[in-house]
Amino acid sequence: MKNSTIKGFGFLIFFSVSVLSQENKIKTFLKCNCDARYIQQKTLFIDYVRDQNLSDLDVFVFEIGSGTGGIDYTFNFYGKKRLNNREESVEVFLDPSLTSNERREKLLNTYLLGLAIMLQNTTYQKNFEVSYNMTENLTSTKTFDKWKNWVFEISGSFDYQDEKSINEKEYRLDFEIDRVTDLWRVRSDFGIQNNVNTFLGEEENYNSVRDRTYFSGSVVKSISNHFSTGIFGSFQKDTFNNFKSFLNFSPALEYNIYPYREVLNREITFAYKVGYSNYDYIEETIYGYLNEKLFVHSLTLNLRYRKNWGGIYSYLSASQFLNNQNQNRLTFNNYINLRIIQGLALRVTGRFQLIRDQINLPKGEVSIEDLLLRQRQIATNFQNTISLGLSYTFGSIFNNIINTRL
Repeated sequence: MKNSTIKGFGFLIFFSVSVLSQENKIKTFLKCNCDARYIQQKTLFIDYVRDQNLSDLDVFVFEIGSGTGGIDYTFNFYGKKRLNNREESVEVFLDPSLTSNERREKLLNTYLLGLAIMLQNTTYQKNFEVSYNMTENLTSTKTFDKWKNWVFEISGSFDYQDEKSINEKEYRLDFEIDRVTDLWRVRSDFGIQNNVNTFLGEEENYNSVRDRTYFSGSVVKSISNHFSTGIFGSFQKDTFNNFKSFLNFSPALEYNIYPYREVLNREITFAYKVGYSNYDYIEETIYGYLNEKLFVHSLTLNLRYRKNWGGIYSYLSASQFLNNQNQNRLTFNNYINLRIIQGLALRVTGRFQLIRDQINLPKGEVSIEDLLLRQRQIATNFQNTISLGLSYTFGSIFNNIINTRL
């Protein structure tokens, strides 16, 4: 059952808890980016604690989006103390067409299935039974899919805000096409965005207009458990970035130190891209160009760990124009969420960039209007953001009671 994927939800698990005293209940620490209160309310035959140090069972739920728009959830169970260091993993895929109630029911059933495995050969075993829902038609025959794994999504929005001195209008339209199989991943995204802000002054009015049209697409093929290769392309028209049109085409190669099947828990990948870019500018740039044809390459390190002590996600990317190696960029993104000691957790997020590749900046002085209204990109050699957070929780160790009253 370890790392197995639950293809259907035919298992229904029923517990009788009247014979279990409060003192004998398994203490469980549950961390899930889901409707955890619902799961707890339906499983009060065990006790839930807020502190991982006090638990007999740790349950961490990790999720990852798929190319079809759904989410794959993995329930990782880690037994301690009375559960003799047992470990188990159960997966479930939630289709994007499910309602919120259907999603939480499937998550609950998956959680119960994992509990049934973890609680075997304990005093709990005599108090539950497992039945199989025969309405689930699971056979060895491959399910027919008339869409051949292709998924389409259309979205749009319109925002309007009006005040005495400010008028804001924004609309956007997005269209996505994706296809995911074991060997191939195809992604494409097309969008249009327009934003108009009007500021009414006593003597003069100011308008800020930003238009953007973009397309991005990629075709990626799995070569082995560690290697993938792909082709990436993109197109942009963007007044903020001074792009009358921007076109890029880049082949890429990626290596994952760990097998791809472990991506939910850990990954360290290296990706190299080299490509061709064609720039057509709205205004002449600071280097005197209205059109440029350039080659660019990049190397990216991606690191992700999600364990019972917390999670780390780091992204380091270095890019450079081959025509002029002095024009380059270094980007470092980092997210850390660590449990330090009992009740104390640390959160660190940061994004740091060293920027030396703003070849698209328009020639001439930046006006006060452009600077304040952010109508175009401003010259800079760095861009940094950082966030630090600490949380400390103390008090009752239990969190079994669910109360959502006003």
